[in-house]
Amino acid sequence: MKGERTSGGPSGLAYAMRDHSAAVMRLMASLAKRMGLEVSELAALEHVQSGGPMTLGRLARRLSMSAGAVTTLVDRLQAKGYVERRPNPDDRRSSLVAERDGGVEETLRHLGPFIREMREIEARFTEEEREVVLRYLRAVTEATHRHATQGSDPPEGLAIIRESS
Repeated sequence: MKGERTSGGPSGLAYAMRDHSAAVMRLMASLAKRMGLEVSELAALEHVQSGGPMTLGRLARRLSMSAGAVTTLVDRLQAKGYVERRPNPDDRRSSLVAERDGGVEETLRHLGPFIREMREIEARFTEEEREVVLRYLRAVTEATHRHATQGSDPPEGLAIIRESS
């Protein structure tokens, strides 16, 4: 496999995760194109689908974008029929961005073959193996979220990977 440095150990996992991240980015670009969206629009839609209705400010923070840029992005998603603005019951001065009915189904329609293949791959592993993979992925996901919000020094991160190989 491309990028694989060792069959196991931290460096092998780090390179496998890097390759996986690159593949996910390619999948997102392909999915966005099939749905008639830009990648940033698909990312926003994913945040609304997974996080539920949210203010423009919260969506802007999740996407690391300015409020103005997110307003324009949401306008485009709304024009394409993927989201709608709803009154915010907690603050009448703001509105919530919410997914329109059918949005998840539209996404799943495009991801169906991928989801089926992922389920087939998962079935090849024992329950114990799935638990280990799940524990690892949750820890990596937590670290990724933490660094996405706090920032990290990419050159140092790359040096750590190189030192462990």
